[in-house]
Amino acid sequence: MRVIKAIVLMSWAFLPSEASKSTKFLPISFSHSSDETIQRLLVRGGGAVNSSKNIVKSEDAKVSSKDQYRGVLAILGGAMCHLALGTTYCWGNFSPYTPSYLRYFGKSSPGSAPDTLWVLPGAFVAQMCGMPIGPILQRKIGYRGTTLLGSWLMASGVFLSSYSQNLITFVLCYSIMFGLGVGIAYTAPMVNGWKWFPEKKGLVSGCVVAGFGAGGFIFNQVGSRIINPNDQPQVNGLFPDEVYDRFPVMLRKISLIYFVLTGIGALLISPSPSVPEINPSSPVSKEPEGYSVESAVKSSTFWKLWAMALLSGSAGINIAGVYKNFGSKIHSDDKFQSLVGSLAALANGSGRLFWGGMVDSKGFKGPFGALASIQAVIMALYSTLAQSRIGFAFATCAILFCMGGNFSIFPAITSKVFGVRNGASIYSVMFSAFGIASVSGTFITKAILSSFGWNGVFAVMSIFSLLVLAVLTVYEGKIIA
Repeated sequence: MRVIKAIVLMSWAFLPSEASKSTKFLPISFSHSSDETIQRLLVRGGGAVNSSKNIVKSEDAKVSSKDQYRGVLAILGGAMCHLALGTTYCWGNFSPYTPSYLRYFGKSSPGSAPDTLWVLPGAFVAQMCGMPIGPILQRKIGYRGTTLLGSWLMASGVFLSSYSQNLITFVLCYSIMFGLGVGIAYTAPMVNGWKWFPEKKGLVSGCVVAGFGAGGFIFNQVGSRIINPNDQPQVNGLFPDEVYDRFPVMLRKISLIYFVLTGIGALLISPSPSVPEINPSSPVSKEPEGYSVESAVKSSTFWKLWAMALLSGSAGINIAGVYKNFGSKIHSDDKFQSLVGSLAALANGSGRLFWGGMVDSKGFKGPFGALASIQAVIMALYSTLAQSRIGFAFATCAILFCMGGNFSIFPAITSKVFGVRNGASIYSVMFSAFGIASVSGTFITKAILSSFGWNGVFAVMSIFSLLVLAVLTVYEGKIIA
C-alpha cells in the first residue's frame, strides 16, 4: 500500500504549489428561502454573501439565459474533442491487425499472449502522468488552448506510430504520446462545463466524456473499413497479409481526422462569463473554496474513493483491451467483432451520461453500488454468455456501460466532495487509480491466462467488483459543492 501511495503522490508532485495553499472547506447549512439560489452559489463556488445577501464574484455562478447557448456549444466542443481522445478504446479492436513485427518486444513464446496487451495500459499510465499537467496549462493558456494542445499531441502520436518498425517505438508514439495528450486535454472541457452549469456537474461530466466513449463507436468502424474493407476472416488466428499491410495507412488516415475534429471542437470551447461584483463596499465574509490538493490526498475519504476507482475500473479496462482477442476464438467473424466493439463503445458513452445523471439526482452510494453489483455479476458470467453472439455482445456492452459510469462518476464526486476550485487537480491524482488498474489488469491476465484460462481472469475481475461494495460500506464522504 505504501508503494501505491508513493505512486499517487508522485502524480500530485506535478501540480502547482498555489493549489495547495487553499484551506479546507467547511460545509455550511442554510435554511430554505427565496434566496436559495444565492446560497447555492456560495456553497458551490466559494463565493461570499453579506448581510444584505449581495453577491460577490464567484467562479461557479449561474450564467444568464442568453449566454447559456455558448455554454452548450462549449460542452459540444468538448464532446467533439473527446470523440478523438476516446479512441484509446479502439485498441481492443485494432490490436489483432498489428503486423508481426509489432506484436512482441522480443521473441515470442508458443502460446504466450502478445505484448501488444501493454499498449492500452501504457496509454493509461501516460494519461495518468499527463493529467496533473492539464490543470497547470489551464491556468496558463486557458481551457481551449489546453484542449487543443493535448488533442494534437495525441493525434501526432498516432500519426508517428504509423512509421514504427518495432513495438518499442510504437509504444512510445501510440501509448506515451497518445496518453500524455489525452491526459493534458481530458479535464479542460469538463471543468469549463462545470463553470457554465455548476449545479449539473455529473451531467456535464457525462455529456463531455460521453464523446470519449462514443469515439470508439465511430472509429472502430472507420478503422476496420480502412484496414479490412472486404471483411476477410482470420485463418488459424491470422489475417491475410494485405490486411496487415494496411495497418500503417489506417493510422495515418484516422490521425488526420483527429486533427480536424479536435481543431473544430476546440474552437467551440469558450470560458464562462464572470459574475459582476455587486456593492463591493459592503462587508463580506468570504468562505474557503474547497480542499487543497494536499489536504485532499491526506484525507481518508480520498483513499476510499481511490480504492473503489482502482477495483471498479479493473473490469472494464481489462475487457476493453482483450474482448476481441478472447471473442475471436469463439466467433471468428471480423465484421461481427468490430460491430461488438462499436456497440460497446456506444454503451461506454451512454453509460457516462446515464451514471453521471444518476449521481446528480440520486447521490453517490446508491448508483455506484448498483454499478459495482452489475459488474460483478456480468464478469462472473462473461465466459458463459460469450458462447452465443447475442450473449457476447450483451456482456461486452454491459461491462463497458459500467466502465463509462466509472469515468463520469469519479470526476463528479471528486468535485462534489473536495470542491470545484481544485477539483481538476485532485481528480488528476485520483485518476492514477485507473492507470494502476490498467497495468495490474494486464499483469493479472498474462499471469493467470496460461494456468487458469479466461475463466480465471474474469473471476478475479468479478471479485474486484465485489470488493468495491465492501469499501463502499465504510465510505462517508460529505458533499460540499
